[in-house]
Amino acid sequence: MRDLGPRSDYHPFANTTFTEIHEEPGYFKKESVQSQEMNFSQLDRYIQDLGQSGFDTTSLRVALWHKLAYPLTAIVMAVLAIPFSLTMGRRSSLTGIAVAIAVAGAYLSIDGLFGAMGNVAYLPAIVAAWSPDILFCFVGGYMLLRTPT
Repeated sequence: MRDLGPRSDYHPFANTTFTEIHEEPGYFKKESVQSQEMNFSQLDRYIQDLGQSGFDTTSLRVALWHKLAYPLTAIVMAVLAIPFSLTMGRRSSLTGIAVAIAVAGAYLSIDGLFGAMGNVAYLPAIVAAWSPDILFCFVGGYMLLRTPT
């Protein structure tokens, strides 16, 4: 049988102060924000804070540089599209659509590959983020120079 009445051996919790800890409680509470939800400067400050605390920030640095490199994908795809548009000739429009889908798939695959290599520190973060853009820009430039006019 349980007795739910007041206990005679109850002692209130004793507050203890730690004089060697000088940080405010807010210092220990970090918000968990995804890198996609931050802009470039917020993510840069977050990486610096985590780096000073001793955390591994490799994947966050790749995401930081990817924020600058990814918007240029539209320009890179335009550079790639020009040679294909000039050489289509007698091919059907369905062939052009298939080539566009294949190029976009190749770009996404290579972007994922370089991003994964940067996340595990096989490549520096800036190289991992910018390599797909540079690679495809060079391929588009080469194809553009080789296009008969």
